[in-house]
Amino acid sequence: MASVRSITPSFAIKVVTPSLLAVGSIALLLLYIVNGIFQETNKLDTAFSERLTLAALGSLRDNLETVLYDNAVWDDAAQNAGNADINSAWVDDTWGSASGLGIYDAVYVVGPAGEILYAARDGKRQDISSEAPLGKDLELLRTRVYSENSMKPMRSGTIRIGEDLSTAAVARIMWTSEEAGRPSGTANSLIFMKRIDDKILSALARRYAMEELQFISPGSPNPHDSVGIVSPSGEDIGSLTWKSRSPGDVIRDKYSNVVSMIVMMFLFMISVLLYMSWKGFKEARASQTEAVAASLRDDLTGLANRREMLAALTRQLTLARSDSRGLSVIYADLDGFKEVNDSYGHEVGDMLLKAAAAGFAYLARDADVVARLGGDEFAIIMTGDDSGGRARRMAQLMIDFLEEPMIFDGRIASVSVSVGIVDLESDEADVKEIIRRADVAMYAAKEQGRNCCVVYQKSLDFKRDENRTIAEQLRRHIAARSLTVVYQPIVDARTRKTKGVEALVRWPKDCTSHYTPDIFIPVAEEFGLIEDLGLFVLTEACRQAAQWPDIFVSVNVSPIQFMNPAFAELVAITLTSTGLEAKRLEIEVTEGFIIDNAARANAIINRLHDMHVRVALDDFGTGFSSIGHLRRFKFDKLKLDRSMVMDILRQPSALRLVQGTIAMADALGLTVVAEGIEDENQVSVLRLAGCSQFQGFLFSRPVEAHEITTYLANGPVALAS
Repeated sequence: MASVRSITPSFAIKVVTPSLLAVGSIALLLLYIVNGIFQETNKLDTAFSERLTLAALGSLRDNLETVLYDNAVWDDAAQNAGNADINSAWVDDTWGSASGLGIYDAVYVVGPAGEILYAARDGKRQDISSEAPLGKDLELLRTRVYSENSMKPMRSGTIRIGEDLSTAAVARIMWTSEEAGRPSGTANSLIFMKRIDDKILSALARRYAMEELQFISPGSPNPHDSVGIVSPSGEDIGSLTWKSRSPGDVIRDKYSNVVSMIVMMFLFMISVLLYMSWKGFKEARASQTEAVAASLRDDLTGLANRREMLAALTRQLTLARSDSRGLSVIYADLDGFKEVNDSYGHEVGDMLLKAAAAGFAYLARDADVVARLGGDEFAIIMTGDDSGGRARRMAQLMIDFLEEPMIFDGRIASVSVSVGIVDLESDEADVKEIIRRADVAMYAAKEQGRNCCVVYQKSLDFKRDENRTIAEQLRRHIAARSLTVVYQPIVDARTRKTKGVEALVRWPKDCTSHYTPDIFIPVAEEFGLIEDLGLFVLTEACRQAAQWPDIFVSVNVSPIQFMNPAFAELVAITLTSTGLEAKRLEIEVTEGFIIDNAARANAIINRLHDMHVRVALDDFGTGFSSIGHLRRFKFDKLKLDRSMVMDILRQPSALRLVQGTIAMADALGLTVVAEGIEDENQVSVLRLAGCSQFQGFLFSRPVEAHEITTYLANGPVALAS
């Protein structure tokens, strides 16, 4: 015992005490560092939120500038509103009535001395004699515009008028064409203003995942984080405030005691273990750790890979069934990613994938497993009692996150996301089955128009199997050329003489199973048959139209078919093989797809124009419509969707909208076709509004080719239902 007593104090003094002091010092240092990390996390979150808020204000100004530029740099604008003697009626129809449609709330035409020549707010023209002066901020923006010699003299800023916060943009009205003796600019300027109200702030809050975003007047108490707003003149006009998430404080408050204890214990244990094993195992342990970590992460995005996701799902599924906790899996696929890759290359595609991955990871909880499965497919595993509700909210956040286009190296990349969700059910579904169900739900979202979310139900399996059956039948019909192409006449609005026909594909009537286009065309897109189907319709329509002199044939083209790099060449080959003149062919494309793939679509349209093939914008009015898009893409024809004209006899606002659209199209040199005409009163109203052509059941249902021959010779024919 004596020897033990003599050795123990010596060991404590020489080894234990210095080790404890060293470990204790390290522990205190680590706790200090961890606390600093928590504080820095709060600062970074606040700084990130400030950048998001300023970026949101900047996006509002950019959007308003884009619309303003389209309207200010315009020969018609320069002619009608460029000098003191403005055409008030033209300004009313062009800008005043549009101030109530949501793009901007107020419009002013201002003279060179700052005098207001025209004013309209919320769709109503104002008495300029009662209008107050522009104010120092608007006047400052206008002065700066006139001091610039740029070809794009424009200024914008955030201003305050009374209690309202608004985005304002000022541009000099300019000629787009140059003629001898004509100046490049005019004496007047154009001002657009858009109120930043609670609705706008709520939309920004949803888009950027911020809580309680609101405007605070100068001097008002502000309990939350905020960023100041400065007017163009440098005046403090208030601030935007939001509720900070304070992630560092949340983590510290929840885990501080546990973290302290774990740190102390870990440091002590690791000190002993490292002392005993450092020499022999340092390199082996480091390399093994790196290899394991690398094998579980996606190289491009840093997210969990498929292997890690499947392992995590296996673990979570076992736990969920053992203690009856909730489990939901999100399966997401980016819509339009292939087009971005094909248009801009894989480098931009990779940057888009990394941006999407970073966004999804930011929106998810720390406990959620976010994975990239490969290509443009992602998965998220969520657990907990409210996993199903959180999964649905997460899906909407993902959709909102990708709503705004992204810019990489000056290139605009626009994608959306289709999301499938599967919740853990009482059956004995394994990991493979859960993934299959999530995949089925995701494809159902694509079938419903993409950019949406679908929750798995057993009925989806039946729908999937039914679609496979339809696809197999469709594949056989395409190969046998047994589908039917029918034609609906398009008539002159004044003479009612047939000017052309629209080609429409139909399922063979003699088949046991008969499907309508709204069923088999989405199936064709899902199962990769749409290009073969589209080429069949194009070829058949051109072949038949070659036998009908003096009329054109219009053919609808799917987005997938249109974005094929070889599409224009396929059209040229078809025209040559069928003998149809290029000027008698029209290609119909949809608005939304053209806007989302602007650069590539514009190149294809220009190539078709070089061939003398005309291009029509179909279904106008069902999505976002812009004068700038119509001017940029140089369409030949505008087809008004039947939803725009069906209420013109009952709703004055619907009639004014159609009249404005026709006037806009006429100014751009576009032929306007009204679809879905079923009533003579509609014909009378639309003809007075300036519509050039009509299409609808009033004149003829879609009929087979031999009936068109009779129709052209004798007028409308008796049609079967």
